Amino acid sequence: TEGLGRLGPLMPAPGEDETQMPPGNQPGGEDGGPVVSTEVIGTVEQVELNEDLARRALDAFILLKSKYQDTDIAEYETLEQFVAEAKEGKALEADIKQAGFATVTEWNNTIMSVSFAYAAVAGSQDQEIRAEIESIRSDNGLDPALKKSLVESLESMLPSDHNKQVVSKLNAQPEWAKKLETLAEDENEEGIEH
Repeated sequence: TEGLGRLGPLMPAPGEDETQMPPGNQPGGEDGGPVVSTEVIGTVEQVELNEDLARRALDAFILLKSKYQDTDIAEYETLEQFVAEAKEGKALEADIKQAGFATVTEWNNTIMSVSFAYAAVAGSQDQEIRAEIESIRSDNGLDPALKKSLVESLESMLPSDHNKQVVSKLNAQPEWAKKLETLAEDENEEGIEH
């Protein structure tokens, strides 16, 4: 089952909705300050869900999880790269389009929105993210640009109340509750990046 984690929600590809540290805070402390990580911190583009959209995204997730579990999808940085370069890429793209999504990115943003809403509905993810945001905001030792980037990244993971309502309705239906559970199972087993 190597690679199933890459079929789940993924962070944006490099260059998409990301911020970088200012040049003065690069490793080595050239400005005399502490050495600060220069890793790019991505944000997540969530979409407003409706039940049909959430169902289609979930059904596609389950299909892709079973159909592409034996591929080398984990070797690719993004699903878009997998589609462009892997021999199975065009088939995956066709499956996404068959589910009613124009692009792999559109599906990925949608399934991420479902996943974040489900995590909030089924557990305490919202509270944990909000606590982390407050911790970062109160950390006076963080570079302001890094602090801003971290907060933006974490805030982008908070689902809207509307999305939580949509997923709550699905979760109240036994068939869809089981399908939603596959998101949590995949995250726990494969370490999906959010």
